[in-house]
Amino acid sequence: MKFRVNLLQAAERDVRTILEYLSTGSKSGATAWAKTFDKALIHLEESADSCPLAAEDEHVDFEVREILFKTRRGLMYRALFTLSESNVFILHVRGPGQDFVDSMEIREP
Repeated sequence: MKFRVNLLQAAERDVRTILEYLSTGSKSGATAWAKTFDKALIHLEESADSCPLAAEDEHVDFEVREILFKTRRGLMYRALFTLSESNVFILHVRGPGQDFVDSMEIREP
């Protein structure tokens, strides 16, 4: 099944924050992260329904899944999303060391 991937405002803000942080240390690192994130989005287009439930799923009334993606340096990031028919809604993107998303911050699209 082919899915349509949509980034919600909170996820766009998360991505922007991550890219701004990374670019202060290395513009090429930020570019590499963006390419890795794009690969994760392509995976979601093809098989979002194969991704596991996120820990945050236990605290909300709708399904929250996650896709993990890793940078060249081995740092792990998570994109939290929910499915609705053939749509993927990216809710948040979390970097290494960031806490789980509080249930009050997760909004159903």
